[in-house]
Amino acid sequence: MKLRILLVVLMVAAFASSASAAAPGPYLGGSLGVSIVHDTDIHDPSGNATFEYDPGFAFNIAGGYNFEPGRLEAEFGYKNADVSRATVGALSGSVSGTDITVLSYMFNGYYDFKLSGTPVTPFVGAGLGILHGELDVQGSKGDDTVFGYQFMLGAGYKVNRNITLDLSYRFQGAASDFSESGTSFSYNSSNILFGMRYNF
Repeated sequence: MKLRILLVVLMVAAFASSASAAAPGPYLGGSLGVSIVHDTDIHDPSGNATFEYDPGFAFNIAGGYNFEPGRLEAEFGYKNADVSRATVGALSGSVSGTDITVLSYMFNGYYDFKLSGTPVTPFVGAGLGILHGELDVQGSKGDDTVFGYQFMLGAGYKVNRNITLDLSYRFQGAASDFSESGTSFSYNSSNILFGMRYNF
C-alpha cells in the first residue's frame, strides 16, 4: 500500500514538473478581450475637446521564440472603442457615431517567472513599435502613425507541453499625439486580455 502511494505521488510530481516546463522553441499566439481607452484630448485650431469612451474590443496575434525564461515576439494588434461623451469647454454631452481604431505593430519581450511544482507562470513584458490611429467623428476621419509602447503583466497556465493559456493586463500608449491637418489627439489604453499560445 505504501509503495502504491509513493508511486502515485511520484507520478503526480512528474506530471506537475512536465506541465510547468516550457521547452525552448517557437510559438504562435493570440488573445482577445476588453480595451478601455483613456480619455482623449483633442486639439484643433477651432478649439479643444475631450472624448470619453465606452469599453471596446481588442485582439492580438503574435509569433515568437521562447528562450526560457525569456521570450521575444512580433505582434499585430487591433483595438476599437466608441466615444460615449464629449466635453467642449463647459459643455458636455453624449455622442454617437464616433469611434477610435488603433492598429499596432510591436516587438515585445517577456520574462517568465518559473514556479516549481505548478503549471502557473507569472510574467512581465514590454514592447516598442508603431501605432496607426484613426479617429472617426461621425464620418469625418483623421489618422496618423506614431511610435508606441506597451507594458504587460499576467500569468500563463500550461495545459500541456504545447498549449499555454494566459490572462494579462496591458497598458498601451502613443509616444506622441496622432496629428492630421492641424488636429491632434492623444491615445492611451488599458486592456484585459485572455490568450492562448501554441508552443512547437
